[in-house]
Amino acid sequence: MDVFDLFAKISLDSSEYEKGLKNAKSSASGLTGLFGKVGSAASTVGKGIFNVATNVAKVSVAATTAGATAISVLTGLAISSYADYEQLVGGVETLYKTSADKVQQYAADAYKTAGLSANEYMNTATTFAASLVSSLGGDTEQAAELANTAISDMSDNSNKMGTAMSSIQDAYNGFAKQNYTINLMSAA
Repeated sequence: MDVFDLFAKISLDSSEYEKGLKNAKSSASGLTGLFGKVGSAASTVGKGIFNVATNVAKVSVAATTAGATAISVLTGLAISSYADYEQLVGGVETLYKTSADKVQQYAADAYKTAGLSANEYMNTATTFAASLVSSLGGDTEQAAELANTAISDMSDNSNKMGTAMSSIQDAYNGFAKQNYTINLMSAA
């Protein structure tokens, strides 16, 4: 092959070259399309992850706020209950004098023996303490024992009959004052 034939072959027969170029372009556009699809999918996944993260953050903030509110309410209730407890202890000490420790111990066990909180027990024990101590000639030890018996009986009556504890307490308070009338209208 002489130089002229070689030049002619190179310059005139570019079909193989153009065919290869077309194949390269179509492969490149296929890759571009593939990369575009992968990029679009990655973008969608990224947006999904971002949305999930945003929702998790919102739920976390809401849960934290609810938790903080609940803790705040519980703290307030605990402080209020303790303040009530301190007041009731003062009342028990005033009314039951040297037997106050015994009444406080009964109050501490009241959740087991009478189904009452310590505060409810001491509140009940102080409502009729003055008349009870007076009717026993100042014997605070016997008054503490009788108060415990009365509160246990009240609890038993409430549980057996389904009567509200407050109604039974009112009846016992009336008995302590020697008031034996029954108001049938409030019992109905």
